[in-house]
Amino acid sequence: MIIKTFEANNLQEAIKKIKKELGEEAVILSTRKVKKGSFFSFFKREIIEVTAAIENTDNTKKNIFSKLIEPQKNEQQKENLEEKIQNLENLLKYSTKNPLQDVVESIKSDLDNLKSSLSYMAKKEGEIDIYNLPISVQKYFNLMNEKGINKKYSFKISKALYDNLYAEKLKDESYTIEYLSVLLSQFFKVIEPTEQIVVLTGPTGVGKTTTIAKLAAIEKLKNKKKVSIITTDTYRIGAVDQLLTYSKIMEIPMQVCITKHDLQKAINDFIAYDKVFIDTVGRSQKDIKRLEESFNLFKGQSGIHISLVLALNTKEDDCMEIYERFSNLKIDSILLTKLDETNTPGTMLNFAVKTKKPISFISFGQDVPDDIVKADPFGISSFIIKKAKKEDENERSS
Repeated sequence: MIIKTFEANNLQEAIKKIKKELGEEAVILSTRKVKKGSFFSFFKREIIEVTAAIENTDNTKKNIFSKLIEPQKNEQQKENLEEKIQNLENLLKYSTKNPLQDVVESIKSDLDNLKSSLSYMAKKEGEIDIYNLPISVQKYFNLMNEKGINKKYSFKISKALYDNLYAEKLKDESYTIEYLSVLLSQFFKVIEPTEQIVVLTGPTGVGKTTTIAKLAAIEKLKNKKKVSIITTDTYRIGAVDQLLTYSKIMEIPMQVCITKHDLQKAINDFIAYDKVFIDTVGRSQKDIKRLEESFNLFKGQSGIHISLVLALNTKEDDCMEIYERFSNLKIDSILLTKLDETNTPGTMLNFAVKTKKPISFISFGQDVPDDIVKADPFGISSFIIKKAKKEDENERSS
């Protein structure tokens, strides 16, 4: 490293001298005003003294800060990083408070980012290499990853951020968050069932019965439709009683069916209704025999929309296993429940990508009919990113 002091009448003149001798990439460390004159002079003139530094004369055409993080690997990568950290620390030793304090602050920021990246790399070796991401987008990768978005998707989205936004825009966090929400929304397909008959299927405990009540209430009370309910869940008396209670309160007719013949008769009885909602018995995805029994009720049935209900507080691997097992039915959409019970809403994006199925509704509580909304791509992505960002800010302020 070369460190040199320059004297000039003013800062502009000093900068010209620094550029001429050390090059465009020299860094100003300090400035100060001094009195200059001979020992016998009665008056001494005031000049400016500027101290500047550069790594070496062969490197004058390279920006020592623009490529602090390079896509290298393992020990060599760590060694290079540590060397650059040491260089930055050496620069800080020579820096003092002066009118160019922002230069020093920039050095400190680069140093903090380097140390953070080195620490992350040491902890996460063997996983998606965040170290290959520019510093300006690493925090957005972390944000997405913490909220459950698959690391591979988070990495690609972060790269897309970097590739499509100018550096100045990336510095504007509010703008970048908005842009990220728009970017994520492109991954979601949504659908509103138009069929007369809507069937909710899925494993036990995902909230099918409560969701049926919500959907039926919306169609009758808000949309003024003629609505009926059918349940095939005769294994859980509580579920039947719950639906009967809802149907009486809302004055919605309901039938309980056991066999396929019963189901077809009930569908025929409600042929004149605008919407018929069918609740099914919950089955474990591992109970293949009973799953097939449930599926047989709907084989050959036309004019129906089947939504697979998945709970967002369920592990992602389990949800994907559920989807694969229930795909023996013709799944038309995914209906997501228990959004209020998860800290990783980003799994919604993972489901959308992996299943390639549209999302119909999202449920987030027990209140009927309020705690459910139609799926909206930008609404989903905004919830994932903006709510996550707000929670992150609240944690830091507390």
